Amino acid sequence: MKNLLLTLALLAGGASAQTAAQSVTTTSSTPQTSTAPSSEVYPSGYTFRQMLDALGALKGVNLRGVGFDDRGYLNLTVADDAAREQAIAQVAAAGLPTGVLAFGGVPVSGGTQPGTATEAPASGNQTPAAQNPAAPQNSSLPTNGAPLAQAHRAELSGPQVVRAGEANTWSFNLTNTGSTGIHLEHGACDVRFEVVNAAGEVVRTDPTNTICTLQLVVTDVAPGQTQEVQKIRWEGKDAAGQPVPAGEYTIRAVFRGAGILIRAADFRVTVE
Repeated sequence: MKNLLLTLALLAGGASAQTAAQSVTTTSSTPQTSTAPSSEVYPSGYTFRQMLDALGALKGVNLRGVGFDDRGYLNLTVADDAAREQAIAQVAAAGLPTGVLAFGGVPVSGGTQPGTATEAPASGNQTPAAQNPAAPQNSSLPTNGAPLAQAHRAELSGPQVVRAGEANTWSFNLTNTGSTGIHLEHGACDVRFEVVNAAGEVVRTDPTNTICTLQLVVTDVAPGQTQEVQKIRWEGKDAAGQPVPAGEYTIRAVFRGAGILIRAADFRVTVE
């Protein structure tokens, strides 16, 4: 942590990015980046400036090593799982992309760049990174928002066989798979959904209701617990209000509230 504070002091005093990067001690074997301009976009999609800003958001986190990864990640070695989650939470709270962080060479997003080896995590008992399923290309759902910092799983529950034209409800459930509580303050209609047919066509697009989003809902999920965030309702109809043909359909749902985006696993439904 002493080296981290030294880096922040250098930045506050107007030191160059190169000097700041060279002042950080790291236990990682990944190369440090020290000469690239702060605006350069790395293979990860992030800039050196974003790595530095994320570093500045880590005050108070129990770090054992910090390094600037040449793929474009701020590579951290942390003391324990709690420090890992604290780092992710503080970067998210600062309005920065948590994907810029990597732990033991493994990015928070879980992905690796082509041609690079994935390093083992710093400790064998680290909590897997919180991840959203990948956003489909043909979708009417929101895509902007920071990922939830805590490790979690989101999924729908409800009927798997329905009749066309009849209303049914499904629950958007959030499971806390981490070690710290999840606290969300959001609108009453912050879960949005769409329905896709077997051909991949969106037949029922994302509904919009700006009135009920003004209602405040608090969702708290303790570690190891599952909590319903909101119910969604589909009448087995398409965007024109007509009953859909019998067949196989997929319900996609996302939560977007308080700047957070959580994408649930797809839910398959048979319409008779």
